[in-house]
Amino acid sequence: MRDAGFVSLVGAGPWDPELLTLAGRDRLARADVVIADYLANPALLMHCRPDTLILQRVRGKHSGPRLAQDEVNRLLVEHAQAGKRVVRLKGGDPMMFGRGAEEAKVLRAAGVDYEFVPGVSSPIAAPEAAGIPITHRSHTPSVSFVSGYEAYEKAGLAVAWKHLANSAGTLVLMMSVKNARTNAAKLVDAGREPSTPAAVVRWGTRGIQQTVVGTLADIADRMDAAQIRPPAVMVVGDVVSLREQLAWLERRPLFGRRVVVTRAARQSGGLLHALAGAGADAVAFPCLEVAAPEPAEREALDAALAPDRLAGLEGVIVSSPNGADALFDALARLNLDARAFAGKLLAAIGTGTAARCQAKGLRPDLIPAKARSEGLIELLRARGLLGGRWLHVRADQGRKLLAEAISEAGGSIELVIGYRTVRPEVPGLLLDSLRPVADGGEGYDAICFASGRTARHFLETTGERFGADAARGFLEQAKIVAIGPVTADALAALDLRVDAVADTPSDAGMVEAVKGLFPKA
Repeated sequence: MRDAGFVSLVGAGPWDPELLTLAGRDRLARADVVIADYLANPALLMHCRPDTLILQRVRGKHSGPRLAQDEVNRLLVEHAQAGKRVVRLKGGDPMMFGRGAEEAKVLRAAGVDYEFVPGVSSPIAAPEAAGIPITHRSHTPSVSFVSGYEAYEKAGLAVAWKHLANSAGTLVLMMSVKNARTNAAKLVDAGREPSTPAAVVRWGTRGIQQTVVGTLADIADRMDAAQIRPPAVMVVGDVVSLREQLAWLERRPLFGRRVVVTRAARQSGGLLHALAGAGADAVAFPCLEVAAPEPAEREALDAALAPDRLAGLEGVIVSSPNGADALFDALARLNLDARAFAGKLLAAIGTGTAARCQAKGLRPDLIPAKARSEGLIELLRARGLLGGRWLHVRADQGRKLLAEAISEAGGSIELVIGYRTVRPEVPGLLLDSLRPVADGGEGYDAICFASGRTARHFLETTGERFGADAARGFLEQAKIVAIGPVTADALAALDLRVDAVADTPSDAGMVEAVKGLFPKA
């Protein structure tokens, strides 16, 4: 008998992927089906399993057909009744000017169980990100959240403009770009002073956030001059005057810059967090996914770790954190542990790889200063170890430089594949966001590559969506950052211009390289 389906109506937050709740992340990780709104950051979909069916309510001329609300309702019921765990991913909070309650009524009528998972709501988060407190003991005793969209008035639920105009509290108007001029005039006509401070915040919490400040008398003109487009919220009240003292996001060095991170989804968090901390609009665009080795490759790794095979080794070389995971997973399969390497050397290429080995209980003996094959070759030569017998655990693809150097020195190296790297699927909505602003997307200012393979996968994925020439055209409009000289050479081989190379192959090094491309005035 099939298990009963279930629907989670999840608030995705205002956009910043770090503002997704832990409960929301958990529901996405367990979902069989996700129906996402366009105001939900596509990066959140990286929390889903690879086999999750993702459906999107889209907006924009390139994003495909838009799911009507009736169709969304039908899909929620259909998939839940088929025994699926369904997530309805909604921007902000599902109950704050969303249709969460309407969708829940449909589910209840169909006999489908559901839950609400609250999210950080944009009328609170966006002003806060702009340095505007919606309440303040010295300025206002209350706050009102109001729809700035005429749909409610068409339904016979007219906004009490006179009451709002004469209140002493802050007003936060949602969906108010289209009707900003009309709404400001209604407040003035109802008695609010034309000189009342007002602000509009577009894409609050993002590194490309825009804030326009004025008064009720001129805010619409200022919005037109700044070409403000949805989504945005309008704040009306004396608290707006505090922005000059409290603005913080715009002060960060990479504010206003959209930076793409192409690492595997599960390994991009550190760099995304560091870039966002520097003020960037950090975009998770995974161009690599770690996959299990082929059965024969797994057997070869296990066989290489047999005690009689290890006996004659000088040591083991691990060239990535994923390789370290594969090595220790193999030990566990064989009921072995770090003691199997007693008397052997462990070489780790890169501080990240070394840290992963230490976390597994084994401290590397050799860590080259240059985190690449050339650095390890220099270190082994200096220690008189280049002519030894080595076991190398790595991905299915890599350079032959290390093997050639050891062989030329009279040594030997056995290469075993610990994992494979493949090109992952990328949500269409995330792909379309890379289009230039003039072409209906958000564009990007810089892109970070940690390997030539991620760059090749990026070109393949974007080329399939936009066409090869257009994909390269988008890249030509941005700055390209390589994690190190080996990656820079691989990018050059793909006929890509490299604008900066990180001084150190680390998240901090990548962030500093990006900062160097966009110095603050």
